[in-house]
Amino acid sequence: MDLSFKQRLFRSLPNALQSRIRSARMLRQMKQTKEKADVLVKSGAPVLLEIGSGAKYGKNGWVCLDRHSCDLVWDLQNGIPFPDNSVQKIYSSHTFEHFSFQEAKVVLQECRRALAPGGLFLICVPNARLYIEAYLNNPDDNFIHSLPDYHKPGYNGTTRMDLVNYVAYMGGEHKYMFDQENLLHILTMNGFKNVRQREFDPGIDMQQRHFESLYAQGEK
Repeated sequence: MDLSFKQRLFRSLPNALQSRIRSARMLRQMKQTKEKADVLVKSGAPVLLEIGSGAKYGKNGWVCLDRHSCDLVWDLQNGIPFPDNSVQKIYSSHTFEHFSFQEAKVVLQECRRALAPGGLFLICVPNARLYIEAYLNNPDDNFIHSLPDYHKPGYNGTTRMDLVNYVAYMGGEHKYMFDQENLLHILTMNGFKNVRQREFDPGIDMQQRHFESLYAQGEK
């Protein structure tokens, strides 16, 4: 893909200057996000927030939050840019495996803070048990290649142990593994009520990730 003049000019700058420009741009975008969040809350309409959405824009009433190319540009390391008790639903799909255990606790507590009383937290994560059972029971590596969709750069393909490495580390992108038991336990220990497994929801969940996903929900 051909780069624009601005992109070529930016890439010609020293790395330190590029970094400062990116930081300044992120701070400006985060300020704008706070203002947008205030407008959403003051509108009186239910706030439906997807965190860690990736590069996409919300539909059907949802707003998407991530670090670039979405409705609300924000870094979750800075919490959630909504006041206490102001969000009706928060949804996360294949995001929490990218956090360490301690990082996940902080983000979950932020989600609970921002949710209105009775608000709903919906989560979807990879099912690590799927890959661990394949490691224990499959004599070859046909399992990974039989999956309808997998992240090829995250799979090294040396021995069966790389099935576990795949879901545990994903080439350096993953930090934590989940099964149904610990997913529900972690939601409960962070203060959510009525925590339970939920079914796949075609309105919000990704069909292409359904084969490897766990679904759960909890209330504030």
